[in-house]
Amino acid sequence: MIDPARRVLGCGLLVGLIPLAFGLMPGDEAARLERLIVGYGLASIPYLYIWWRWTDLPDTRRTLGAVVGLAALTRLALLLLPPLLSEDLWRYLWDGAMHWQGVDPYLHPPNAAALDGLAADPTLSAIRARIGHAHIPTIYPPAAQLTFAAAGAFGPSALLLRLALVGADLLVVLGLWRWAAASGRRPALAALYAFAPLPVLESAVGGHIDAVGAAGIVLAGAALAAAPTLRRTLGAGIGLAVGIWTKLVPVLALPVLLRHRPRAAAATVGAAGLMLLPYLLTSGGHMLTGLRAYGQRWRANDGLFAVLLWPFEQVWPASNQPLDLPEWAVWAVHRLVGASGAPGEVWPDELAFAAAKLVAGGLFGLVCLWCWWKARTLDDALGPMMTALFLVSPVVHPWYLMWLLPLAALKRGGGPGDARAPWSTAVLVWGLTAWVAYLPRPEYLRSGQWHDSVLWRWVEYAPVWAALIWGLWRVWRGARDQKMKPTPIRGA
Repeated sequence: MIDPARRVLGCGLLVGLIPLAFGLMPGDEAARLERLIVGYGLASIPYLYIWWRWTDLPDTRRTLGAVVGLAALTRLALLLLPPLLSEDLWRYLWDGAMHWQGVDPYLHPPNAAALDGLAADPTLSAIRARIGHAHIPTIYPPAAQLTFAAAGAFGPSALLLRLALVGADLLVVLGLWRWAAASGRRPALAALYAFAPLPVLESAVGGHIDAVGAAGIVLAGAALAAAPTLRRTLGAGIGLAVGIWTKLVPVLALPVLLRHRPRAAAATVGAAGLMLLPYLLTSGGHMLTGLRAYGQRWRANDGLFAVLLWPFEQVWPASNQPLDLPEWAVWAVHRLVGASGAPGEVWPDELAFAAAKLVAGGLFGLVCLWCWWKARTLDDALGPMMTALFLVSPVVHPWYLMWLLPLAALKRGGGPGDARAPWSTAVLVWGLTAWVAYLPRPEYLRSGQWHDSVLWRWVEYAPVWAALIWGLWRVWRGARDQKMKPTPIRGA
């Protein structure tokens, strides 16, 4: 009879081998991507067994070695596939190469005429041709830029950069094991992240910088959960600073740290300042140019945001005439969504989009206020806040979940208060449905047109919301039952 732990590990291996087998089938890029997406979805089947039976894994060093070893094997094997899932890797390579060429990626977009001379190099020319939104300067903060530059020290290499990102993802697995052990949870829960299809595919095939940010957060959490020492406090600060300057989101945890771990908050601010300073001196306000363009009007794979936007689109339907608004309203709309027409003009679709962003921001702000008041630990702060952010955001790419999945896995370990984290189950479910967002991409590669489907959006998001509502109901029911328990009478 097969040992139960070996069954779990065997399913972990299948999570990587299934999409690899589909992706290796011959065909053009679009055809291979179609098959890879099928493999991505089918990898959820063995993962469901891991989710059900991960507790069969003993909490031993041997298990840690097996989990990390198999996680590395699945990711390294997937490096045989080209980076089919997005164009982000080419932007990373370009930014890294620009550092070594003495060019400021915050100032010059890839298609700038001033860079035509550099792009005469065949390697850089091929990279430049594959960059998405090449008219916009980079959006990536300093820690991401340092990663791109380090990986490009010997010249731009997609393989070396993907290896670095796979290494960062394996650090997430190691850090999660340490964090669980230090916080009184079962360390074997690291398997829930190590073999989740989303990080396996998004680190190796997608090649996304989010792996670096997630590693910083998880290593910081492990340091904060252990007995406090100066070395761990500084390490936690550096880890959080890396997360902040990878994609900004972990800055949400600073108010909680200021209340409960002020030394770690000070270390974070200091480390973040040192990372920022060189870029601030050379790039200044240009650092926000690309990020501002990204944050103003982009939409991709939005769930609740699309629902929030719909009623405003009915109130302000698309029109070929600008709206007559007071000057302050024009200013506010342009700050939120940018300006597509002449100065002082606001179009109905712009106002609808701005109104939906205000409502989404209000909902997100309420969750943040609640977390800043109630949370005491990094996972209790960042978990619900990032879940809320991604649920209401107008841009939700699958790889964003790499930030959340380690925190969701941690909450399965039976720690204090873990049962009161309904967002964790919803996030794990989302990790199994997010691949649906890629379904329009093969046709996009063929025609250049992105055709989204409302039906598939429901397939992705309905299970997530069902899991979240079910979890919230269970928490409410548990709290109600606790209140209804009779209080024992002393001396009775």
